[in-house]
Amino acid sequence: MLSKYSNQQQPDIIVNTQNRCPKTADYWEQRQLSSIATFNPKGTLPENFEYVDLESVVGTSLVSHRAERRKTAPSRAQRLAQKGDIFYQTVRPYQKNNYLFSLTADNYVFSTGYAQLRPKIDNYFLFSCLQEEHFVSEVLDRSTGTSYPAINSKDLGKIHVSIPISLSEQQEIGSMFLTLDRAIALHQRSWLKPTVNKNRDILTKMVFVCVYK
Repeated sequence: MLSKYSNQQQPDIIVNTQNRCPKTADYWEQRQLSSIATFNPKGTLPENFEYVDLESVVGTSLVSHRAERRKTAPSRAQRLAQKGDIFYQTVRPYQKNNYLFSLTADNYVFSTGYAQLRPKIDNYFLFSCLQEEHFVSEVLDRSTGTSYPAINSKDLGKIHVSIPISLSEQQEIGSMFLTLDRAIALHQRSWLKPTVNKNRDILTKMVFVCVYK
């Protein structure tokens, strides 16, 4: 049985019927990242805003930000955040210092050192895809530089990721990762952290290894 999209003319899609996860309800397919997220959407910067630079995100947490005025802000302050946006650090991507913007505030502006992705699919599922080791390896293969490897947004958008065709399945998987990531944040300084991290690794292997093998 082929994907319901397989007869349509969509060159950025690779229908993946062979690498189906054994217990998923629907087929998965590989989609070019630029086809499932809008890159670097334009926005008018507010007169006053909170600026997020490359040191402001550690792991998947926003650890700092600072007040700036549009007239005197750094030239790299360009990416106006909207709830649900993903900010992918394009410099030293192996650090995986990326952030899913979950705030309702409309005055956060990120550095152009991040690629801004506005997902067209479930945002937390996509965010989990971008944190997966296979994806990071693909990014590094396309990066330039040695000490500070970096990738531009255009090349990042050409990378394919495996996604379920079913939105409900995307949401279910995204919700599982969200629950575990909240537990990791909650137990950041706790003896439970290794256990929660291990559970996340197990979930990652269950979800992604079967579609990338």
